[in-house]
Amino acid sequence: MELLQLYHDSKQSHWNLRGPLYLSLHEQLQQNANTYLKYTDLLAERILQVGHPVDGRTSVVAATANLDNYPGGYLSDKQVLILMTERINTVAKRERIAHLSKVDEVTSNQLQDLSYQLDKQVWKFRVMQQ
Repeated sequence: MELLQLYHDSKQSHWNLRGPLYLSLHEQLQQNANTYLKYTDLLAERILQVGHPVDGRTSVVAATANLDNYPGGYLSDKQVLILMTERINTVAKRERIAHLSKVDEVTSNQLQDLSYQLDKQVWKFRVMQQ
């Protein structure tokens, strides 16, 4: 459910963003948030299909996501680029895909697609930092 955490962090950044990269980063954060919701739903449905319950309650997501607390208040464009790049990289760990490919091949394929999307987001953020 770390994707739900990324969704909330993207929206927090989207709403509170400040700085010269505002417009392009604001739009990119919304696109990223849409991607996180899409894959959250897709993977939650897949988890249910293989016989496990899904718990997306806010308290559970906050307690189980492998991400530090996200800062509140206004956020500079530079700060958002660094924070979100780190968070996306944490969620995009390749070991998860390798492990799940042994458990369920279809889910592994979906995670590979997600991994591609996350890599693309990190690349875009790195370009904005230059």
